[in-house]
Amino acid sequence: MDAQTVALINSDFETEWADAGGVKHAPAHATERRRIVSLVPSLTETLCSIGGQNRLVGCTAFCVHPQGLLKNPAVTVVGGTKTVLCEKVLALKPDLILMNLEENKKDDIEFFRSRVECYMDWTRTLETGLESIVKLGALIGAREPATNLYKQGIDGIKTIEARVSALLKSGRPRPALFYAIWREPWMSINGDTFIHEMLTRSGARNVFANWTERYPTVSFNDILSAAPDIMWLPSEPYSFQEKHRAEWLNLPGLPAAQTGRVECVDGEQVCWFGVRQIAGLEYTFRSLWKV
Repeated sequence: MDAQTVALINSDFETEWADAGGVKHAPAHATERRRIVSLVPSLTETLCSIGGQNRLVGCTAFCVHPQGLLKNPAVTVVGGTKTVLCEKVLALKPDLILMNLEENKKDDIEFFRSRVECYMDWTRTLETGLESIVKLGALIGAREPATNLYKQGIDGIKTIEARVSALLKSGRPRPALFYAIWREPWMSINGDTFIHEMLTRSGARNVFANWTERYPTVSFNDILSAAPDIMWLPSEPYSFQEKHRAEWLNLPGLPAAQTGRVECVDGEQVCWFGVRQIAGLEYTFRSLWKV
């Protein structure tokens, strides 16, 4: 690892640091964080991947990774990311709660911040997604596994960027992509989102990148006017199915329909940060370029 990476990791594990919400955390208290509740699926999976599953006492119903977690009698389900059962969380007597400034409701964040140590995440880039692995590692004292996964992720970014560069130099155009996150109304993502990062770093051009809203509502005509070469219908947050794909395939004015590239994709691989993004970036690249 380069000197800057080593310094980043060392600072999180050796000195007090502040998270995205301004909450300060002391690495020296890692052993005291024995009961953890996670209200963010990506953070739940990442915590477990670095050896923290034995500290996890509560999570949301959407924390489906690692497999079988929700059937573990030692872990209590405390609602959804935006429908948290606050008193149920407090009844678990947590030492630490994992939250995200976007995925969780502001009222819930303020409620827990005044009562329990909370780690506030706000991941919008591939790098900060990987840094969340290090932050969680520092919170529970898991330096080696967190560092190894972080390095693996950084190496993966460099590899994908080199492959994208080679494809573009060979003359393959950067495909214009419409990424749907909802229907009725149709919604997409702008350039200030983690999903945008996954798509563009994999070589795509996000057709709604310049829209003001982070998750803009777009009309049928907006989509046609954007003329995407590829249309992706992910499995989450809206569970798109083949029947939704069929709705678009017969439209002669849509380039993605003309080439058959209206596709259902694994939303977890494209929009989950932390440990899942390591394999997710490879998945996104391969799905985009069909290589």
